Amino acid sequence: MPYITEIDRDGDLNLAMANFSAVCAANATPLGLTGPMLGEIDDAATDFATSLASSTAAKAAQRAAVEAKDEQKTSSREIISKYAKIFRANAAIDDSLLAELMLPPHNTPGSQAAPTTPTDLVANANGDGVTSLKWNRNGNIRGTTFQVEKRTSPEGSWTIVDTTTRRRLVTMTTPGQYVAFRVIAARNDMASPPSTPVVLWDGSGESETTLAIAA
Repeated sequence: MPYITEIDRDGDLNLAMANFSAVCAANATPLGLTGPMLGEIDDAATDFATSLASSTAAKAAQRAAVEAKDEQKTSSREIISKYAKIFRANAAIDDSLLAELMLPPHNTPGSQAAPTTPTDLVANANGDGVTSLKWNRNGNIRGTTFQVEKRTSPEGSWTIVDTTTRRRLVTMTTPGQYVAFRVIAARNDMASPPSTPVVLWDGSGESETTLAIAA
């Protein structure tokens, strides 16, 4: 059990002070306490108990006030939203007046975030030409399609291998022959810039990221 001089928790300290005062009053003689000393001890315990009760009541009142405010906020928002919908549905109300009401215009074009470029593209191939590709979505949300492209020479054109909504793809390559891959993210008729290409190559010297064919 902690000593009274070490107690910090308000409720525990309040009980300890009340006990301290009671024990002092019952043992004033052996403790060498006079009437004024007992009064000082009793006042200290009583004053703290009164302040603690007042603080507890204030906190309860504050919580109740916050809850009442939140309830009113919800109710008031529902009413404002109701009239906001009515005003925006009324084509006769000018957009400038809607702006004064801090409402959007009648026809608000939707804003859609463009897909971001996939990152960390890695390609691994075994001796049979089974090639595993994986990449980082880079924050692209669900519904994003990843278009995997390849080319079979350093200067060749890119062609689509496949599309997927996942962040990995398995395809076939010819072991030992040059092939480069890249990935493009697409969503809502928008496309990201292509990822940095990776190459499974035959030593032709292209300055892209080069990965050796796994054994």
